[in-house]
Amino acid sequence: MTGLHVAKNPHHTLTALYNKILRAVSKMPQDAAYRRYTEQIVSERAKIVSTTPNVLEIEQKINCGQVEELIVQAENELTLARKMLGWKPWEPLAKQAPASQWAWPPANLPELK
Repeated sequence: MTGLHVAKNPHHTLTALYNKILRAVSKMPQDAAYRRYTEQIVSERAKIVSTTPNVLEIEQKINCGQVEELIVQAENELTLARKMLGWKPWEPLAKQAPASQWAWPPANLPELK
């Protein structure tokens, strides 16, 4: 894989990252969609990593690239989970969205004040 260093201990790295992601999303409300879906995916992947000693089998079972790519994906997900904690998308909007927010095409929209 060009540009990515070979993971020396992918089991340890992935397990640590997956645990950090799970800890981050556990601070979100249980009914938050991001938490529910992220917990499901990350828990499944963590189980595969913990029960599969062969790196090639992990790659095949998760089916989202080589372990080095899985590590990058997990790092990105951890960054996003931490940002989501700050953004709090599960809270109500600060002000009501305009009724025509999702109208299409935008050229037909009245001027917003």
